[in-house]
Amino acid sequence: MNRSTLIRTLLIAGFFVLLEVLCRYGVIGRMTLVPPSTMVTKLWSLMGTEKFWGQAYSTTRNIFVAAALSLVAGFIGGVILHGLPRVRRALEPVMVSYYALPFFVFYPLAIVIFGMNDIPIILMGFLYALIAMVSNTISGIDRIPPVLGKVGRTFRMGPLQSAFLIQLPAAAPYLFTGAKLALGYSIAGVIGSEFILSAAGLGYSISYAYNDFDNASMYALLLFVIIFVTLLLTALNVAEKRVRYDAASGKVSGVSSLPSASMLVRIAECLVVTLLFIGIWQLGSAAGGSEVLTSPLATVKRVITLSQSESFGGHLSETLNALWVSLLISCFGGALIGVVLGANKRLGEIVEPLIVTFQAVPKVTLYPVILLLFGLGFTAKVAFGAMHGLVPMTLITLNAIRSLNPSLKRTARAFRLSPIQAFSTVFIPATVPEIVTAMRLSFSVTFLGVMVGEMFASKRGLGFMIMNGISINDVSTMMAITLMIGVFAVIANGILLAVDNRLHWR
Repeated sequence: MNRSTLIRTLLIAGFFVLLEVLCRYGVIGRMTLVPPSTMVTKLWSLMGTEKFWGQAYSTTRNIFVAAALSLVAGFIGGVILHGLPRVRRALEPVMVSYYALPFFVFYPLAIVIFGMNDIPIILMGFLYALIAMVSNTISGIDRIPPVLGKVGRTFRMGPLQSAFLIQLPAAAPYLFTGAKLALGYSIAGVIGSEFILSAAGLGYSISYAYNDFDNASMYALLLFVIIFVTLLLTALNVAEKRVRYDAASGKVSGVSSLPSASMLVRIAECLVVTLLFIGIWQLGSAAGGSEVLTSPLATVKRVITLSQSESFGGHLSETLNALWVSLLISCFGGALIGVVLGANKRLGEIVEPLIVTFQAVPKVTLYPVILLLFGLGFTAKVAFGAMHGLVPMTLITLNAIRSLNPSLKRTARAFRLSPIQAFSTVFIPATVPEIVTAMRLSFSVTFLGVMVGEMFASKRGLGFMIMNGISINDVSTMMAITLMIGVFAVIANGILLAVDNRLHWR
């Protein structure tokens, strides 16, 4: 065990000891949090029952199926999109807005198509994980140095040989990142679906324990989920370290490697994508019926009706207020934490694995804890949003600081700049493109977090309207709000993407 791992282990142990003392002496009430020893004892008791292992097996199977499907489909989709740059350019605003959409509204359609079984739950996990693998596959291929292709041609390698011996190893760092993200999103999608819509699995068990006021069982099951996620990520990290590779290039190419196009061409591409999306939507509505998926025209009519209602303005204002506060916390807080961890190598090595583990924990399962800590209202939904967006902002900023050109650090020392001067005049300007990228990614997941918070921890907002629509099967309202969220997210991400590309060009 290296020093960083030892310190991290001691910090975790110290944290649990502190919680134990605070809970035992009543500083933290039993209705808010039970002592860690009670969690462990209750978990051990639950693990002695056949029901627990049946639920755990169901959840684990669904997670691995969803993750495997997303890895295969995401890799193939990334390769195809990289080979079709015009299609990729047209789809990029949609891809970066993907995680702002509340996919749970499509669960009824999945049930109609596949029946009341595990397939709809697996589909939710697959949908959440897919784009993470697609995006990282594209990034990995983008960053393969052209010289490696020349080497393959020099040795007269065929396409398959070049792919397996050169391109795949060169893109491996990004592929492993995509795999870790896909696994985390699969866990979140599957357990989140079980939490909301299922009658089996660990997510359902956590929800049932909360509704039954059984805090000991609820926290014990949450502890099991955290341990389960940690073990999976540890196994994936071990596998990554066993693969010997060198990172292909530190150059950020992104969409700057795409062919340039005039504004008219871009508008035409957007229209084609929009028409294709509407066509698929219309086919889904025809297959499932309006009781499951309203048609595009009916949804637009419902959007107009909702926008003219008196109550809608209040719900929209509540969501937007929570969103900007959450973004403020996640962006500034994540950037600050990332800079501190990136500047302090030892501290970064200690804290980063904890942040990555937290990223993979399904946030929806933590909603009982958020409610107990913040109550039902604006603060809880802000906490949900910031909790989602803080992690990607922190990790990307951390990696940007770590990847700084060493000559910049030497220059700062040569000019005898103080730490504050070095950060403000050297480090921060050098990492602005990566920070903008982090803000773009954090926007979507923060928006999703706010929506989840409104679905479970609020009586106002667009998320509350979606959850209310689910409870009374008001499909038209659910789809109308989802459409509005999607359009808003695409426009906002399109603006951020344009800024991001411009900064990377510089």
